[in-house]
Amino acid sequence: MFKVAVVEDEDIYIKEIQEYFMQFEGETGNKFCITVYHDGDGLLNSYQGQFDIIFMDIQMKFVNGMSAAEQIRELDSEVIIIFITNMAQYAVKGYEVDAMDYILKPVTYFTFSQKLQKAL
Repeated sequence: MFKVAVVEDEDIYIKEIQEYFMQFEGETGNKFCITVYHDGDGLLNSYQGQFDIIFMDIQMKFVNGMSAAEQIRELDSEVIIIFITNMAQYAVKGYEVDAMDYILKPVTYFTFSQKLQKAL
């Protein structure tokens, strides 16, 4: 079972990503334990290197995804980070924190499944 954090402040995208994980599980047989955080601060407060993959929005209220990723990298160089954003200009900055990839909103299942397969 893969442990995944979804860090997203918009409920509509949280629901969509959770549905995509369920569909991916059905198609591949992979199993995921998903923990949802509504901002980077929530993730950082409980982070102990427990996740295999983090899907993280960049623009959030308190601690944005880029700042959270920088702090996570100080604790964990192995976790896979995939940014989800509606702003393509953040993609290049994502490589500074060794993000594996990014997905532009609106997220399609095809793109999601391709990025997840690559991460696995």
